[in-house]
Formats: sequence, structure tokens, C-alpha cells
Amino acid sequence: MMKLTKQLKKSEAGMSIPMVAGLLLILLMLFCAVYEYLRVVSIIIQLDHAVEQSIQGVAMENWDEVYQGIREGYAGTYTKAELTDDWEEVMNKEQILAQMKKMIEFKVAGNTWVKEDDAGNVLFSLKPRDTTVKITNTQLAAAEGDALTVETTNTITVPWRFLGSMFNAPPIVVERVTVSGYTRKF
Repeated sequence: MMKLTKQLKKSEAGMSIPMVAGLLLILLMLFCAVYEYLRVVSIIIQLDHAVEQSIQGVAMENWDEVYQGIREGYAGTYTKAELTDDWEEVMNKEQILAQMKKMIEFKVAGNTWVKEDDAGNVLFSLKPRDTTVKITNTQLAAAEGDALTVETTNTITVPWRFLGSMFNAPPIVVERVTVSGYTRKF
């Protein structure tokens, strides 16, 4: 670097202008890349938070069945039907997705949920059909720290903000696994 600055001082006046312009262009591209990365990470963190909140919301709506199952040590998401004497699910994928849709306020476009900003630009999209929900009940006679665990896998599609508009680049597709637990409070 020192050699380069000495050479520029010796050369003719005005020769450093292209180098400064090149450095500014590189810095601008670097800032755009950092902005895109932080934007995608922010969207994924917000979606993780919404998934966790929706799981907690469904668990709280069904607290009497879920809590009883955890208190008894098994079957945290099932309850016995009084009329048919069969086991019924208390928490399922549809309930969790409905809660998440209500929290995030998605717009429905075909079989895809789209989240837009105030200007109408697409922030991200999600296909609920591709979402998987795995509910793991506590074991029979569970230990004190065991919890009802819900693992969701979402495929999130985030369009580029800068690169996509200039070069028609394909969007970023992220498969995100979120694990949430529900334990009894008392």
C-alpha cells in the first residue's frame, strides 16, 4: 500500500482520481452486499419469532388439554374424545399455520403467502404446503425439564433488493428449521 501511494505521488496530477472512484465503487458494492445480508437475516429472525409466537398462541388456546397432558407426563397434544373414545389432536399444523398467517398478515397469491411492505414491494414469500410441523410429545413419566417440542421447517423465498432489479437474479431460498418448546409454568 505504501509503494502504491509513493508511486501515485510521483506520477502526474489527477492520476489518483480513477483509483479513488474505483475504491468508492468497491465500497458501495460492499455496503450493498452487507445490507442484503442483514436484510435477509432480519427477515428470517422475524419469521422465527412469529413461528415461536404462533406455537405458543396455539398452546395457550388449548392450555387445558396441553397442560394436562404435560402434567400427567404424556400425550401433550392429544385429548380423549368424550363421544367416540378416540384420541384427538389438540395442536396440529393447520392451527399453527393459521396463527402464523394471522400474526404476519400475509397476502395470499395462489398457494403462496406473500408479505409486502407499505410500498407494495415483496419482502418474502412462504408456501404453507411446503411447511412441515413435527410435534414431539413428552415421554411417559417425563422428567422435570422435559417439554412438548414443536419443530417447524419453512422454505422462505426472499427477492434481492439491488441485484435482482439490475441483473434479474433469482431470489434467495432459505430452508429454516425452528424448534420451540412448551413447558408448564407451575
